[in-house]
This record gives sequence, C-alpha cells and structure tokens, in this order.
Amino acid sequence: MSTHLPGNGIDDTPVNEADLIEYFHAGAKSAPAWRVGGEFEKFAVARDTGRQLGFDDGIEHVLHSLATHAAWEPHYEAGRLTTLTRGGSTISVEPGGQLELSTPPTARLSELRAELDTHLRELRAVTDPAKVAWIACGVAPVSSVDEIRLNPRPRHRLMAEYLPTRSPTALHMMKATASTQVTFDYADEADAGRKFGAALALSPVVNAMFANSPMHAGKRTEFVSFRGHVWHNMDADRCGLLTELLAGEVTFARWVQLVLDVPLLLLTDGESLRPAPGVTFRAFLNRGIEGRFPTRHDWDVHLSTMFTEARLKRFLEVRGADATPTPLALAVPAIWKGLLYDADAVAAATVLARGFRREELRPLSEAASHHGLRAEYRGKSFADWCRELVAIADSGLKRQGEDASYLDPLRELIAAGRSPGDLWPLGGSVREVLAACEYPHE
Repeated sequence: MSTHLPGNGIDDTPVNEADLIEYFHAGAKSAPAWRVGGEFEKFAVARDTGRQLGFDDGIEHVLHSLATHAAWEPHYEAGRLTTLTRGGSTISVEPGGQLELSTPPTARLSELRAELDTHLRELRAVTDPAKVAWIACGVAPVSSVDEIRLNPRPRHRLMAEYLPTRSPTALHMMKATASTQVTFDYADEADAGRKFGAALALSPVVNAMFANSPMHAGKRTEFVSFRGHVWHNMDADRCGLLTELLAGEVTFARWVQLVLDVPLLLLTDGESLRPAPGVTFRAFLNRGIEGRFPTRHDWDVHLSTMFTEARLKRFLEVRGADATPTPLALAVPAIWKGLLYDADAVAAATVLARGFRREELRPLSEAASHHGLRAEYRGKSFADWCRELVAIADSGLKRQGEDASYLDPLRELIAAGRSPGDLWPLGGSVREVLAACEYPHE
C-alpha cells in the first residue's frame, strides 16, 4: 500500500486531462536508467500462539527501536510513529500492523537481496526471537480479522470506513493480507503498454507460483491462496485485472479514462486527509469540489487508491503475489525482471499472454487461488504454463547479465507441481505452521 508522508511544497496548480496523460509520459526513462523496486510485506506474530502483533501490540515499539538503533528517520501521523526512511528505503506500517519494506530502485537483483537481508537482520536485532516470529504469507494464519486492531493512520481509518461499503472482504484485505510487489520502468508509451498488458494477462498464472495462504484464523481454507480469494471480492471500481483495458492497445490515454471514472476514496486537504464526497475524479476535474480543482498531488493520491493487479504510475507496479519468505520472495522481482526488461523476453511473454483470453482472466485467477500450480487451463497444468514463463524469464535475465539462479525456487515448485501453500502442515502445531512461512535465519 502506498505511503504518503506529510510534507511541504505540494504543487497546488490545477491540472487538466492533458496534464494527466503527460504525467505518464514524464515517467519514461531510457533503458540504461531502468531499475527494479521491491515491496516486501510481512507479519510479526507471537511465537507461542501465532497471533498477529498489531500496531499497539508491539509494531510501533519496533519502529521506535529501529529509529534508535539502526539510524532510520522517524515520521509521525496523528502523533504516532508510522513510517521510517533511510536513504531511498522506506519502512511503513499497513492497516493491521503488517510491516512493509520498500526498497530504493536498484539496477541488480543482488541489491534487492542485500536490502531485504539487512532489513530482516535489523528486525531480529530489535525483537526477541524466542517471543516473536517474522513470517511472510498471503494471509494471517492464526488471527481472525476481528482480533486484529486497525492502526491509527488517517489514510487507513478513512479506507476502513469506505471500502467495507463496497466489499465484504475489505477489512480482510486491509488488516490480514500481505504481498510482494515490484516496480519497473518503461521507455515510452508503447513500452509501458506492452509491459502493462503482459503483466495483467500473465498475473493469474505467475501468482500461482507464489500462492501461500491456505490457512486463516487458525483454520484450513478452501484455497491455496486465501489472499487471492479476498481480492476477488474487493471493490470492483478499483481492483481486478483490468480486462476492459486489455480490449485494445494499452495506452496512457485509455488508462487515464479508466481511472477518471473511479470514485474518489479520500481527499487531501492541505497536508491532511478527509473523506471523499462520493464523486469520481472526472467530476472533480470538471466541476471541482467546494471551489477547489484537482492538482497533480490529488492525482498521485487517487492513483495510489487503484488496487488493480498491476497499475501504472510513473512506473509500472505488479502487485498480485502472496508474501513468501526468502529465497522465494526474491523470485518475484526476478521473474518479472526477466520477462519485462529484455526485448526478446517481452515479445515471447506477449505471445504467450495472447493465449489467455481477457474474458478468461478472472476464472484463471480464481483457479490459481483455489488450486495454485495444480490448476489447469486448456489441458495443461499451471505448472506447465509456468515452466514456459520461467524459461523465457531465465533467458531474459541472462541476456541482462543477471543471476538466473534467483528463479531456482520456482523451478523446484514447478517440478513438484505444488505451490508453497500446498506444502503447509495444515492441522499441525503452531510451531509447525510458523516454520512453513517464517523467514529463514542466517
């Protein structure tokens, strides 16, 4: 989830529709400047019970300890410490106390790995490993949504008021899910469109390799990725696979038209946030609200409330993988970097993506959530489809001079025909469940 820190210097110049399209053109970068960013969400849980530690149960204390002992700069909202920054990295707290590391954009996968490894070392240094386990999975395995308290961030409080009016699983999404997300650059509009379209069309199959949430509230679910099920029932205005966008060439203008018709989730009022008055961004643009018309900052905030499987800002963000521990977590940026940052790989991935009809993407995504790599499409298991994608990504990484061994955890899953969520000891003890999703110790 995006973090917007209070700060001065917000441009209050009103924008028009042409400005909104130009916003994306301004994000273009030449290939030598392309970078990859990672967002790694995780839960802190009590080692003896598996219960999720929320903001008031210890997460704010963890942030204070990191600020004190690891030279992170603290940032406060509503008088509470919610975000840390250091260099280009950010640690932020999600609605239920999940902790997210957002890395700076990096040229190499090894740099992402170093960032994540350092983050995990620092977390363990400020928590008692005998009492706290840091786990990565798509959904909180033991705590129920009702047991997880919402953190005090104003943005999340507003979301918790609005989203449940649009979705029966909104609070599950906010308080009890975690993911691995990755960001990528683009050269121009055509390149952005190719990458955006491929990411949307291939996400259901790729996500099956990371399906890692078979248990919630202490019970086995019917899904390998219960997180996927939660998202399938989210606010249709701002979530999903954007099959309408895939009906033709993916362009900045078509993306803008789609986003303009999404209702505002919240409004900025100076440096604070307040509930939106139930209108779309298009109405805000054309008629204003209380005499005020939108600025680029309003557009930034509105884009951050688009929770689609992939979304375009001044970079492309791919968002659909369940959180997984290392080394599998690093396979998320690896496979997408292999597929999206090499011209031959993008072309091959696009050809493969055309085999998945846009009207079938929702059923494909549901099948991935239910069955993971055991799901089938056109007589082939998802494991077989993923084997082709991993081969394309492998070649793409090697042509970039990258280490393709980051894909090895995926090869192992594909060979077994099982997603990580298939490997949990369901019905086992809390200790056994946590062992299935805890970050490995060095």
